[in-house]
Amino acid sequence: MVYKHNSVENYVSFISESFYVQDDMLAWWVDSGATSHVCKDLKWFEEFEPIEDGSVLKMGNVATKPIKGVGKVRLVFTSGKHLLLDNVLYVPGIRKNLLSGIVLNNCGYKQVIESDKFILSRHGTFVGFGYLCNGMFMLNINVPSAVESVCVASTSSSNVENDSRLWHTRLGHVNYYRMKDMSKMSLIPAFDMQNCSKCHTCKLTKITRKPFKDIKRDSKVLELIHSDLCDFHSTPSLGNKKYVVTFIDDASRFCYVLFVAFKR
Repeated sequence: MVYKHNSVENYVSFISESFYVQDDMLAWWVDSGATSHVCKDLKWFEEFEPIEDGSVLKMGNVATKPIKGVGKVRLVFTSGKHLLLDNVLYVPGIRKNLLSGIVLNNCGYKQVIESDKFILSRHGTFVGFGYLCNGMFMLNINVPSAVESVCVASTSSSNVENDSRLWHTRLGHVNYYRMKDMSKMSLIPAFDMQNCSKCHTCKLTKITRKPFKDIKRDSKVLELIHSDLCDFHSTPSLGNKKYVVTFIDDASRFCYVLFVAFKR
């Protein structure tokens, strides 16, 4: 939506859900409420035209950010297909690179959401996909080396702890000492290990259970059933189930596994 106020054009984009999520300098996120594509890094643009007329981007929380230009951005999916975005707004103050679902519909693209996947196609031809992350769909794209090098180099010292947690999660909860070696090789941003807090997920997965005392096994089937409820933590199953219940017969050791969505 575009309207004029005091002879200055204001581009309105409802992006309240994306304004509060964690900042990511490399990813592109699908926003069903955004009325325009928005990019926060100039390195993404193939064609660019600066804007100095005082245009601002208005967000769902009533905040505004100045629009510094408009241009074309090409996204390359891991499938090899290209997505050329026209009239992309350059807003350095935004926290996310946003892909407008409304604009995609107007351009003839079909968007399908299946469980935790976002599938994009056009005229029956598959283009690319994304996956659910922090309540929004993040596109599965290849990041240009120029953009990646600039984003990694611009990491600020004020976000050292958050960045270390982010890289710790991205690398599959690798040991912080191994991350320190990787930072020395300039593979990831530098961080201070003294400021790194213990990972909650790592603590849960490394808890050891004390052995049970010797017990006498029951000889009759279904006389004694052992049951346990397990949590998948942050990664649900393919059917978006978050918990799994096990039932084990003490006599036959037969095990039955049931996936559940909620813990009652």
